[in-house]
Amino acid sequence: MIRKMACTGFLVLLVVCVSTTAVLAFIQAGGTYAGHAPEKNAILVAAHDSPEASKMLADYTCDGIADQVEIQQAIDASRSGGAAVVLAEGTFNLSGNLVVPGNTLIEGKGDTLTRLRWTAGRLTAYRGENITLRNFETSGTGAIFLFNCNHVWVHNITARVDASLGGGAFFVWVQDGVSEDIEFVGCKAIDCGRMGFMNDGGGSPRLIRDIRYIDCQAVNSGRYARFTPYGEWTTGFAIAENNDLADAVLTGCLAEGSFESGFHVEDAPEITNLIFRDCISRDNGQKPDTFYNPSEESHGLHFGSGYWVQGGTTLYNCVSGGNGNAGFSVGPGARLYNCTDDGSRVGFRLVDTHDVSLEDCSSLNAGAYAVYAIEAERVVTEGLKMIDPAGVDGNGAFFGTAAHPVLDSRFDIIGRNGGAIRTIYSEGCRDITFTGVIRTDHPDPVVITRGEGVDTRRLQILAGEEIPDPGRDGGCGLKNLLMRIITGFL
Repeated sequence: MIRKMACTGFLVLLVVCVSTTAVLAFIQAGGTYAGHAPEKNAILVAAHDSPEASKMLADYTCDGIADQVEIQQAIDASRSGGAAVVLAEGTFNLSGNLVVPGNTLIEGKGDTLTRLRWTAGRLTAYRGENITLRNFETSGTGAIFLFNCNHVWVHNITARVDASLGGGAFFVWVQDGVSEDIEFVGCKAIDCGRMGFMNDGGGSPRLIRDIRYIDCQAVNSGRYARFTPYGEWTTGFAIAENNDLADAVLTGCLAEGSFESGFHVEDAPEITNLIFRDCISRDNGQKPDTFYNPSEESHGLHFGSGYWVQGGTTLYNCVSGGNGNAGFSVGPGARLYNCTDDGSRVGFRLVDTHDVSLEDCSSLNAGAYAVYAIEAERVVTEGLKMIDPAGVDGNGAFFGTAAHPVLDSRFDIIGRNGGAIRTIYSEGCRDITFTGVIRTDHPDPVVITRGEGVDTRRLQILAGEEIPDPGRDGGCGLKNLLMRIITGFL
């Protein structure tokens, strides 16, 4: 008996431990969605082409023409009984708005099974709270538009919207107020003719707070078509346009193939505690050099970066590659940790910026400069790798001009380039320190002109190809050996 009780107790303890571990792992992975399960009572809406079994169970059956009418009836009916609105598998054809009030749950059977095709209108929520949208695809004009909403959860929705309207495929707007607790998980904006994800607002206040993007994607935003006017500035994620932003997180998100930048934060808003973790931004800045920008009477890219960030923004373990302008355009106040660019035109663009920190970041194979810095002040880099930039006029990294200098900054670098590319060119800078190690066969790898207070005494110039990693563990070879042995047993 005692043995059975002991075994039972052990099993209970094991289940509790496993459950706790799973929950903790989910939270650590960025998961925050813990509730909003389907209601026990649901209103089922079938499409004209839904399976017969779904039609037989449906409370509303659409005929394939103006299907927003039946869906809106289901939404309105759900409010009295607290029911979920469930859209069956099939294609719904909509020609007008769906208006979603607060305390509403709308879900499909999956983004490949439930499809909303719009010829006019979009899904709109005005000043609503406690809204859940999930598991369907929307296309045509049918963006998701949230106006002054709070406590909204948008999960596993794919948008393939056209260029008929401005804003974003997933569009959050705040007007004279605060919108907070908004979450996008597993959402995708694919081949959209407008921003993929966009936050914007007007009036005062205009704050979006506690907004989360987890495993979301914006692919080819504005690449093939764009809304007019201002479509020339279409980005993948417009995180802050005119709105202020606080306590925002992007985890594991992808921006790819955007007409302008992948992830974009405008210079005007106030940004407080914006965090990027493990995001990827590649092949953005697809705008041709000959493209005319009518709003500013210019041609070609203006932003075109993997990440265009500023303010109270921190990036952890983010990756960029192949972007038309820069991998990371780092505005005032931003901090980057362990971020890598491979093959963008410029690895790190530090222009008109100040109070910037880069730690353990890398520029690999830049098409022009590993670093391009002008009008920059109080910039600090630690262990910044500048590896094999193609260079411009024989210079692999550019620090300032006499008219636009870099001031009061320290650059700790690990550099490597061939004999044809100079590692550092600096002009007109003041109170700058360069430290680290450069591997190069260039006969004149560092040129400092017309500056004052530029210190290169702790910058080592070595010949050869191998890139040392100076002192991440204090040069302790024994520690590295022990780590290799321990790893071998894991």
